[in-house]
Amino acid sequence: MRLFKISLAFQMAIAAVFGILFGLFLGDLCDVFASYASAYIKLLKVTAIPYLIGAIIHGVGQLSSSQGKLIVKRGVFFISLAWIINILMIYTVSYLFPRSSNPQTSGYISSDTPHLNFAELLIPDNIFYDLTNNIVPAIVIFSLLIGIALIHLKEKDVIMNGLQNLVSALTRITAWIARITPIGTFLIIANQVGTIQLSTVKQVSTYVILYLLGTCSIVFWIFPRLTSMLTSIPAYKWLQQILPILVLAYTTNVVIVCLPYIIELLKKETAIIDPTDEKAQTQIQGTVSVVFNLPLGALFITLFVFFISIFYGLPLGFSSQIELFVTTFLTNLGSVGLGSWINSLTFILDSLGLPINAINLYLTTLPFTSGFQSMLSAMQITSLSLFITLSCRNMLLFRWSRIISKTFFTLLPMVILFLVLKSFNPLPTIKNDAKSIYELTITSTIPVKIYKTIPPSNPFEGDTFDHILTTKTLKVGYYPNVAPFCFYNVNNHLVGYDMAFAYELAYDLGCKLELVPLSYNNVISDIEEKKYDIAMSALSMNEKRLRKLSFAKSYLDARLILVTEEKMRKRFSSMEKILNNPDVKIAVLKGSSYEQVAHEFFPADRVIYLDHFEELTVKGKQAALLWEEQQALAWILKHRNYRIVIPSPTIGIDTLGYAINTDSPKFLNYLNQWLELKNNQGFTEKQYDLWVKGKTEIAAPQEKRWSIVRDVLHWIK
Repeated sequence: MRLFKISLAFQMAIAAVFGILFGLFLGDLCDVFASYASAYIKLLKVTAIPYLIGAIIHGVGQLSSSQGKLIVKRGVFFISLAWIINILMIYTVSYLFPRSSNPQTSGYISSDTPHLNFAELLIPDNIFYDLTNNIVPAIVIFSLLIGIALIHLKEKDVIMNGLQNLVSALTRITAWIARITPIGTFLIIANQVGTIQLSTVKQVSTYVILYLLGTCSIVFWIFPRLTSMLTSIPAYKWLQQILPILVLAYTTNVVIVCLPYIIELLKKETAIIDPTDEKAQTQIQGTVSVVFNLPLGALFITLFVFFISIFYGLPLGFSSQIELFVTTFLTNLGSVGLGSWINSLTFILDSLGLPINAINLYLTTLPFTSGFQSMLSAMQITSLSLFITLSCRNMLLFRWSRIISKTFFTLLPMVILFLVLKSFNPLPTIKNDAKSIYELTITSTIPVKIYKTIPPSNPFEGDTFDHILTTKTLKVGYYPNVAPFCFYNVNNHLVGYDMAFAYELAYDLGCKLELVPLSYNNVISDIEEKKYDIAMSALSMNEKRLRKLSFAKSYLDARLILVTEEKMRKRFSSMEKILNNPDVKIAVLKGSSYEQVAHEFFPADRVIYLDHFEELTVKGKQAALLWEEQQALAWILKHRNYRIVIPSPTIGIDTLGYAINTDSPKFLNYLNQWLELKNNQGFTEKQYDLWVKGKTEIAAPQEKRWSIVRDVLHWIK
């Protein structure tokens, strides 16, 4: 007989404390725990999908037709109530966000995110494909269909018994895994506390604080009081009963592992309320299975999207907000944890035209927020399942005077708290401290001269390569308005991806560098007249230029996209919409390769011409600018009301390369070999990450994470 037994919740609390202490003591040395923490999370998921399928089919299938209809009828009200509470809390918290007076302008790039097909997401046309690719919503729909079909079968005892045994076996496996939960908790928290950068915490501190305030208000205040309002269970008693489940959800971030414990708790509570009602016991599993698969806590992903819209200075219109909630609901149907949330957020950001690299920011907040989101889901699944079960038996306490009174005293302190927070604004202003690509500089020891106008040319005979080596001078043609390839930074210095390569080329050739302005209209004649040796400013390859110039191996294939105001983006979402709307126009830069593309795809009377890109803000009120993706992304950083639109079907690809005279085979051969060498040395990747992807931290690497062992005891460096 065991004289002393520590509860699972207490064990996890101890593990969490030790994890925090280890993280603070060892700092980034706790990175060694990452692989073990990941293994623990994978272990938790071993039974996730099988349990999901078995629990849904068994839970729904064991119901009678009348029970199923009653659950749906009663469940709609309570589930809708939970969604309303969540959405109101999300808007309340987002209202408290202190707006930044200086929106950030750091670079980012939209990657090729998977554009989810909602039909593929929801319709299980091939369940084996869905299982292989972890398409949980389709798996949920398939399981529900099987369960509903079983409701109408009379001879189903054998199947039900088999499913019951399967669910019991999976529950036992889950219980075995739960025994190591304290160890997993320690590994996860130690790794999170030890490796998170304090500067990152500061950047998103307001979001994290308000997120915790919103979720904790629902978990520890609203829903316990709602439970006491509708049942005979006191709020404190309900919290006490559900606390181990909340702790498990918090530490594992996988709500599905809590389902067996939720079902057992509900069976226990309903048995206390009415010990004679055996049907309630059988109904609970079906109710929990259905409620679990609906997005509850996952709706709080939208709060991060609101935060990001403020963080980057990209406001969301009303239609975008509607799209946000609908997309969040559909992409989180049957979500089973962090992976589902990240996939959902990636799709949401892409569909709303928000920076995809915000995912990295989301990942840094997860150590602080994911546990609370899981707790919220666990609390609402448990409470809603209880409400629905009791409602189906007419055992809820619906007394309007009691409901009104408790609602008033529930809302009053929250309203006061939120008004105080809004009035006194004690929270840090939302601000992104990341360095912008417009703040970067290029350092080099070579002499550099920048011309504002084209100097007199000095024609020469022979290969350009020989002339460069003889004169010890490399003349590079530049166009200063094509960020991130060539542009002036905040200090009025010429920088960018192509300029970095120009500096590197001159350095490797042992030459001084002269930068000569180019015009896209005249680039062919300028190179033929040898006004500069090479054009290095986002120069597109096209048929006309290929006939007259020699291009080194292309260095970038960029998608052709459209740039338009945020409110106009829906009009340009497809080629069909564009062609069928005579009011919209397509803008192109004069002399650019985009002129030819525009005439291939759009009527001539619908094309307008710009002398420079800034004219879009004047001439382009009903227009979209045809451009390539990387330049457009950099331009949007300074024009916050504009968005990138990738119409369906896509327009094509813009291939960029460095151009020289056709009579310089030695120079062309050198360039191709040199570009290959730079790629092998990692120079190309570094410059691409820095200028095109906007990973400006490369220019200023982060310091090592603060820790007691390094910064206090000085045991290590």
